[in-house]
Amino acid sequence: MKKKGIILCVVIGVALLVGGGAYVYANSKPTPEIAVKTAPLAKANLQNTISATGVIESYTTVKISDNSNDKIEKLYVSVGQWVDKDDWLCQLYNKADDSYSYVKATTSGTITAMNAVKGNLANGELFTIEDTNDLKVRGKIKEADLNHIHKNMPVLVKSDATGDQVFPGNLTKIAPTAIKNETTTANSAATKAEFEVEIDLPADTTGLKIGMTSRLNIVSEERNDVFCVPYEALVIDDSGQSCIYLAKENPVEQGSFTVESIPVTTGLETDSLIEIAGDQLSVGMAIVVQPQTVVPGMAVAVEAGV
Repeated sequence: MKKKGIILCVVIGVALLVGGGAYVYANSKPTPEIAVKTAPLAKANLQNTISATGVIESYTTVKISDNSNDKIEKLYVSVGQWVDKDDWLCQLYNKADDSYSYVKATTSGTITAMNAVKGNLANGELFTIEDTNDLKVRGKIKEADLNHIHKNMPVLVKSDATGDQVFPGNLTKIAPTAIKNETTTANSAATKAEFEVEIDLPADTTGLKIGMTSRLNIVSEERNDVFCVPYEALVIDDSGQSCIYLAKENPVEQGSFTVESIPVTTGLETDSLIEIAGDQLSVGMAIVVQPQTVVPGMAVAVEAGV
């Protein structure tokens, strides 16, 4: 009986030793670090833009007409041809007095439309001359955006025909009244008003043609060479202070990182980025891109952000 008691005590002792050792081992293991993604803090140019559409036009559009009812005997030009002022456009024949006369260009430019047909009578508009080297955009902007624009704002002009090429324009005119729609419907009162705008284009508009539809981005706000982060990288602490979290490496233990909160002030906001400023910011700092999963002082493992 004593022997059985001794054996039972030994078994219990061993169990306590094993259990205690397991408990100590489990509690001595380091807590797994949370893995966070970081991205290097960088500077960029930020813009807020107002979108609109427009049509490419010429500053110089001249209609050449003749109402003599004389026969169009000869044509000297075709659509797309450049003419100088006083160049002959067509020859007319007056049968009554057997005489010839000529319709001349009143300005220099490109023939962009021609109603004159050989053998027909001259009666009305015959030619349209436009300066294809001096272009503008006539666009329209929504009523809600009207108070956010003013003359001399920069405008980025693009078209499907020119791909990703951007033409720098300048907002020169804003109509004082809304565009009047000739077709009135029962729902016209609910239709939002639009206002006509005019954008001056640079001298080099290679690729743009009169009549093309263009996409306009009017730059309403702009900040160049500023620090910025995605909205989700910004944190508001308990005191209401805007912060970003930095994954700061331990100078003694390489590869060991701790979350540090850096106070910032915010500025211009775009669709995806927000401007930040602060005395402690520097290019290349490892910013935690999803700070909602960590708190300042927490040890983290770092993996490169996208």
